[in-house]
Amino acid sequence: MNLTAQENESRFKVSGQIIDARTNKPVKKMPITVMPFNKVVEANNTGKFLFNMPVGTYSFVIDYYPFDKQEVKLNLQSDTTLLIKLQSPFASQYIEEIEVISSKLAVEEPASMERLDAHTFRNLPAIIGERDILKAFSLTAGVTSSSEGAADMQVRGGTHGQNLYLLDGIPLFSTDHFFGLVSAYNPTIIRSAKLYKSDFPVEFGGKISSVLNVLTEDANLTKFKGEAEIGMLTSKLVLNFPLIKDKLALSVAGRISNYSIANLVSPLLPESTGTRFGVHFGDLNSNLVWKISEKDKLKLTFFSNTDGINVNTTYNTEKEKTWIDNFQQNIGLNWYRTISETAENHLMVYADRYGYDFGVSQIDEVNDYKYIGQALTGVNSTGLEDKFKYNLSDQWKLNAGASVKLYGFSPFQININDSNITSIQSSTQTRMIEGIAFAGTDYELSKNQNLSAGLRFSGVGNKDKSYFDIEPRFGYHGIFKNDYSISASVGRMTQPIHRVANSGLGFPFQLFFPSSSYLKPETSWNFSVGGAKDFSWKKSKFSVKADVWYKSMNNIVDFKDGNDAVFTTIVIPQETALKPENYITQGKGKAYGIDFSADYSLKNFKFTADYTLMRAVNQFDDLNYGRPFDASTDIRNSLSLTSEIKLSDSWSFSATWQYMTGKPITVPTSVYLSSSANGYYAGYHYYSNTDFVQVITERNNYRTKAFHKLDVSFTHTYKAFKKYNGTISLGLYNAYNQANPFLYYLGTEQTSDNSYKPTLNYLSVFPILPSFNWSVKF
Repeated sequence: MNLTAQENESRFKVSGQIIDARTNKPVKKMPITVMPFNKVVEANNTGKFLFNMPVGTYSFVIDYYPFDKQEVKLNLQSDTTLLIKLQSPFASQYIEEIEVISSKLAVEEPASMERLDAHTFRNLPAIIGERDILKAFSLTAGVTSSSEGAADMQVRGGTHGQNLYLLDGIPLFSTDHFFGLVSAYNPTIIRSAKLYKSDFPVEFGGKISSVLNVLTEDANLTKFKGEAEIGMLTSKLVLNFPLIKDKLALSVAGRISNYSIANLVSPLLPESTGTRFGVHFGDLNSNLVWKISEKDKLKLTFFSNTDGINVNTTYNTEKEKTWIDNFQQNIGLNWYRTISETAENHLMVYADRYGYDFGVSQIDEVNDYKYIGQALTGVNSTGLEDKFKYNLSDQWKLNAGASVKLYGFSPFQININDSNITSIQSSTQTRMIEGIAFAGTDYELSKNQNLSAGLRFSGVGNKDKSYFDIEPRFGYHGIFKNDYSISASVGRMTQPIHRVANSGLGFPFQLFFPSSSYLKPETSWNFSVGGAKDFSWKKSKFSVKADVWYKSMNNIVDFKDGNDAVFTTIVIPQETALKPENYITQGKGKAYGIDFSADYSLKNFKFTADYTLMRAVNQFDDLNYGRPFDASTDIRNSLSLTSEIKLSDSWSFSATWQYMTGKPITVPTSVYLSSSANGYYAGYHYYSNTDFVQVITERNNYRTKAFHKLDVSFTHTYKAFKKYNGTISLGLYNAYNQANPFLYYLGTEQTSDNSYKPTLNYLSVFPILPSFNWSVKF
């Protein structure tokens, strides 16, 4: 940074680094105000800064919540190096895991972007003791989940499959874990989490609705440390080993379901008769960091998660085995290179795979009977990606990059055999190659007035068809006097990989298809205009922000009437299901609305409100007679209220209340008794559901009941074993036991004339549930 002065004046360098006094870790992107110039400059990603300044007296002021304000005065007479240590209050002591350690002022970022800090995330009430990053984001404006308890996201009218989920830069094909109850992100190792609902950085693409960028904690090069956590659903352990101090370190994090104890009990059951069962649900994250030099760092990451249930039943001479296996793995090698004070490069190569296997096998050796029925689906990819950043000046920054990715798809396979019971492995049926190139710039037009622009080129293809697209991105963010800001953006997104699945909880059977001559890439245009305002008086702070948005989508996919993921893969013949045109159709959609957020804090109290008013409409030539209909993501009103009270130095209370209006589903327009129905007479005529004929004339013609619930928790921090930082959380999920509809189905009801008529009923699966979590850091 060059500060204005006469050219003949003596100039010296002021370099240094900003660190957290408690953890001794660098604090990245920290704003520094240089007085008397009153100029704000950010430290880089390692907390370092470098100024070139004339002789004189200066003050470097850092006033950034939640750190205590600090002012460093300097009489510059020669080259000087500074080490600035920031102090934070007690309430913020458990924040080091997240990149941004507390919520920024609302005006400092575009209204369409959300980020979560570790303090807020760890204090949210959890379902049966399990906190989840996707459920936490579903409390923010513009984001909902597909059903109660589901760890997924629907962002601004888009579906779960239209979001780009990144883990350390590698896309995740699936975020389902434990059959959708939790996500694949291990909450104990999350370092930073950003959700872009619009104003997408040019480096991101491949999905049309949103981008979630999650980074995990790097292995610590200096000291051994760890964390253990036990909840009602899972147990977790994180260990960090510095193999060569300041040079090489390894971090390993594991999570396993507490219900895997069934695997220990099951072998004790007699095999001659009855049922033996096994459950496995776990994941592993690890990274190996090698600091080659001050300018070069290598990071190797590995991720694996598995879900499975095995049930073995024996009855006399018959044996039956049923299994469900859901798995995902990836490995990535990253090379971070600091070329100079103004330029850096990131090169990554990775490979990943996802698969789902469901099957039933039966054998009767006495009667010489054998049978196996198996359904599989999967996708894999490898990629090479390079990103380059260069700061032309304090006002002008450039970034560019390119990538090549190879995909292998196995939308599904069916293995039905009556001569042996040998299961098969998924094999690649279709391949696709994708090439990406992008370039962007961020320019400070004047103080606190920033303009971003970028262009992304994408091309995908296989032996069937090739597609090319250009994605322009523009964004503006300006901060004005009196602490208010305005932001605006427009951007195009393209999605070459199509995902169709049954939404919500349950078997996570999802199908992935490449773009082809029949399935064109999905595209979207995203527009947003927003504003924010910060207020402060005495010791309280209040901020509000609002974002008006519009999204148009083309070539979105859905099942044709009468089809779903299970029916497609198991019921219809495989030769028919191999052609997606038999059961998948494409159309267009639009969504628009306004997101509103408010945040208030006073000493030991914090309150947040997030509200969205929106509408989402789809139109398909093959659905609803070509007429527009409300999308399944059309949740008109959603409201989340979150509060946190610090009761004492060691106790805090948090509560979250959610409300959502009903979502559209399809139900029969009319139901009548079939002319072939027989029923039976037992003092009255009884008919089953199959005796009634259902007539459906409109898609998504009914709205479910409104959803609402209250979650509460108490958190206690203490010294575990008299030396380690320990935390205990106790809470209630759905505290007032609201019976929210989870599944709607047709039933029957007895009438006054003792006959039965069809009725629409619903099932609720999440009553009031206790929540418990214990953790210790060592």
